[in-house]
Amino acid sequence: MSLEFYLHKFQDLNTLRQNGHNKPHKVCLLLAVMDLISIGAIQHNRIELSAELKHCFSIHFMRLRAGNDADTPENPFFHLRSEGFWHLHYQAGIDACMVDRYSKSKIAYASLDDELFEFFQSSIISADLRLALTMNLTRLPELYQRWAQQLGKSEKTARNYIGAVQGSLSEMAKQHGLTDKTLTDIGSYHHYQRAVTPLRELAEFKAKDARGKAMYSNALKNYGEFLADLGQVDVTADLDEIQASANLSPTEKAVLISTRLGQGRFREHLLQQWQGCAVTGYPMPAMLVASHIKPWRAANNIERLDPHNGLLLLANIDKAFDKGFITFEKNGAILLSSVLEQPSVLGISPKMSLKVRDAHQPYLAYHRERVFAG
Repeated sequence: MSLEFYLHKFQDLNTLRQNGHNKPHKVCLLLAVMDLISIGAIQHNRIELSAELKHCFSIHFMRLRAGNDADTPENPFFHLRSEGFWHLHYQAGIDACMVDRYSKSKIAYASLDDELFEFFQSSIISADLRLALTMNLTRLPELYQRWAQQLGKSEKTARNYIGAVQGSLSEMAKQHGLTDKTLTDIGSYHHYQRAVTPLRELAEFKAKDARGKAMYSNALKNYGEFLADLGQVDVTADLDEIQASANLSPTEKAVLISTRLGQGRFREHLLQQWQGCAVTGYPMPAMLVASHIKPWRAANNIERLDPHNGLLLLANIDKAFDKGFITFEKNGAILLSSVLEQPSVLGISPKMSLKVRDAHQPYLAYHRERVFAG
């Protein structure tokens, strides 16, 4: 099958819609499989519901869940069979017709179409497949507003931004021949940037943005960040850079890839060091993200692997830290950026702090000076 076939399939999975949103379980499991393939944890077209796969599922699930969604990776592992590209392999002696849910004693593993497994092995192609998957969750404007509010934007700001991108800015882009569709109907981050980059240079846009006190440029930028986050564009670029490096051995590449994805020994060191979320103390590993203090792109390979350049954080706090909406003083006291409109929505309080060790100080200083939005 062609890539176009799978992109179409991924955009239109058979997902259950409840309480106004599509359940994210199938999306999260496929994203988790791509993660494990990228770090070499899955090297052959044989996918077992391992602890590692469950953990990766949980990371994506924390990001995309809503309401009372339950962290149950076994459900999509079984029900993905209805999509046609996901194939279940049963234990010896088991009649497939008699199996109506996942059971380790009945289902040995799953496999993908051979062509799809090859596509998953390409970081470039998998980036487009990742973004195609997000089209299932809900309409992108709805998902954007939830994403923006989860990052501390007010409901009013999120609504104004998406209204501008979906409305007047889309019309302007169409009138100037930059796109033939509404900007929020563009599913690819790269295609979106192809349309909005020349849009920003139009005299008409600059005048409108000046009258709006930069609201329109901020809206385009923020929506682009949303698409990049969904498609994990930065991660994909970093993985490509590692793979292309002629100065690294295969083992070194594997370690760096694992670290970039917040897995492997880097995560294990952080779990041992922090014993829970570095800020709240929350102990459940499945809910915690291994985050770099000095960003990956700014760090050298030694700094990237240094566990003192890492914090173990709940997903909402990790996202705020990564975006520079929060940082920490030398004594560990939290600093909140004025950009963070509603910190309480993220469960962030000005009374929070972390226990800083001397080895963390250079990395935290970099974050305060170069990442923090102020």
